[in-house]
Amino acid sequence: QEFLEKNGFKTEKDLKDFLITNMKTQFEQGLKQIEKKELMDLLDNSYKFDLPDGVLEDDFNQIWNRLENAKKEGTLDEDDKLLKDDELKKRYKKISERRVKLGLLMQHIASEEKVVVSEEEINRGILEYSSQYSGQEKQIMEYFEKNPSSLDTIRAPLIEQKVIDSIISNFSNCFEGK
Repeated sequence: QEFLEKNGFKTEKDLKDFLITNMKTQFEQGLKQIEKKELMDLLDNSYKFDLPDGVLEDDFNQIWNRLENAKKEGTLDEDDKLLKDDELKKRYKKISERRVKLGLLMQHIASEEKVVVSEEEINRGILEYSSQYSGQEKQIMEYFEKNPSSLDTIRAPLIEQKVIDSIISNFSNCFEGK
């Protein structure tokens, strides 16, 4: 009973309900991640087009800078530590190509489908983002207020998720005869 009270539960049933809800939520999030990965693989394999060199170069340079910093800090992934620089560049150029291609596809689909993100959704996104940095919420909110272009770091994933949800919904409706 002491354990329950210490952790904010009145009864054993409250704890069980909490655990069941938590497990269901984690399971659903896991399924969504798998669904998203499979959809992204399908899109990547289904569309072939030339990628803008400047965008590709910028994306790769961002990735490479993170890798260089990870090397200096000793936080490089174990499987990356086994590779020489030219092998690492080859691996991350492929990753960059995929990221840019899928980003362009998401933008195109969002434009075609007229996907928009409301101010309320952006505000929720900012709150979720800032909640990851306990104690720094105020500074993060101020940063977004002073740097409106930085809102793209919030807006882009929201648009991407809406596009993914739309594709999956349309795909599901095809099989349900709607």
